[in-house]
Amino acid sequence: MIASEYFKNHITDNDYRLNRIADSIELTKNFNCSTYNKARKNYGLIRREGIEVFLQGIRENIETYDLSSSIINFINRDEEFDVNQDQKVIEIIGNSYDTFKIKTGNIVGSFIYKGNQLNINCRFGNSFLEYMIANTSGFIELENFGGKSDDLGLGEWIMILYWRMLLKKAFTLGMYKNYKSITEDISTVRGAIEINDFIKKPFFNGKTTCTFKEHSYENNINRIIKQAIAKVAKSKYSNLINDIIDIKRAYDNVHFENDRKRDLSTRVKNPYYQKYNEVYNLSKNIIDDNFLSYNNPKSDFSAFIFDISLLFEHHIRKVLNQEFTIHQKNKKEFKVPNGIDENNLFPDVIIDYGDNKIGVFDVKYKRFRVDGKDKGVNREDRFQLITYLASYTSTYEVVNSGFIYPCEEHEHERLVNSVGEQQQYVAVGKCEIPFNIYFYKVTKEYDTQRSYDKGFSKEFCCFETEKEFKIV
Repeated sequence: MIASEYFKNHITDNDYRLNRIADSIELTKNFNCSTYNKARKNYGLIRREGIEVFLQGIRENIETYDLSSSIINFINRDEEFDVNQDQKVIEIIGNSYDTFKIKTGNIVGSFIYKGNQLNINCRFGNSFLEYMIANTSGFIELENFGGKSDDLGLGEWIMILYWRMLLKKAFTLGMYKNYKSITEDISTVRGAIEINDFIKKPFFNGKTTCTFKEHSYENNINRIIKQAIAKVAKSKYSNLINDIIDIKRAYDNVHFENDRKRDLSTRVKNPYYQKYNEVYNLSKNIIDDNFLSYNNPKSDFSAFIFDISLLFEHHIRKVLNQEFTIHQKNKKEFKVPNGIDENNLFPDVIIDYGDNKIGVFDVKYKRFRVDGKDKGVNREDRFQLITYLASYTSTYEVVNSGFIYPCEEHEHERLVNSVGEQQQYVAVGKCEIPFNIYFYKVTKEYDTQRSYDKGFSKEFCCFETEKEFKIV
């Protein structure tokens, strides 16, 4: 495939196979280079150099660029989920076209360098990414969900979805309004009387000139949002806003004296309407087509990324919450010392089975390996679960535990069979707690995925507590 297609569609998250990019790219078209009027040079060599400069530029900028401004969050309760700041965004290994290899982790999104784009796509496909965003945000209805087509860049598509989600969140507070000064001749005194106008009147006609303030929707915040909605509605992204017709209609009903006027310094100061600030910033960049460079418009390099493992974790919590009561993620019950102070323990999922019985689970978006030296749950993750169990058994009767991994539909049976049929246990003190691996099956069909979700939830209640929970 050609380089632009490879960098746009071929790279996915959690890919650590370390395949050479040279084995996948055909040097038949220009990428980050020009062969115009280069008759005396080898076109293939020029294109190789263009790819080398592009990847070296991405790597150098990732090492020096503050990516914290590029991280977005599709989760409503942001305080529950902290991004792992130590994880590597992307590893570009090698120094030449023939040796370059790309390794990815849990980060998904887009990077742009000198006008060329590199996407890290969801390894399960963008239809599943859509499904998780819709399910997690609680503001996007799947039946009206605008799918990502091949002609939409991942960065643009994610940004429009994020902007729409923030707009819907903010609009639940009501359309932003502020005070506007009005001077009118009115029959009742309101606000401040304009003394000079009153004195100059040849006779009193029953009205007094007053200057007063009243709430108004005619402000620059709403002006910019209205322009952004109108632009998206007339663009190739129009299907992404099919479910905000009522919001669009509300902004269409607000009329401004000059719709083109823009005051870029406008900020919402009212704490109640603070959510409109980010909507306003994204709206400005939609109007200016700064899709990928909205956070760094003056640089050759920009990024628009998010940690898909957090999105998957929250999605799993939502799925299981349909069948069970799930403990609040940031419930501060137990702490462990670190030598200086103490850290709170926050398991990913705690299922409340009633009667003080719980299940404690860790959600992992990474791949579950069934062979090689790294097969099974890795050492660090196992110790993390044991720490949770040691603390929670002091207060609760822990009757189930384990890990949750995603897998593709065709891999599900193989992975389930790989963990074996014999029940495993984790010994904590005098208790032996059932230990299980659960695989969340992913498909590209929305209706089938809903069906799989229901079946997945039922797996967590298919065990007999009396038989499986042992006291040693």
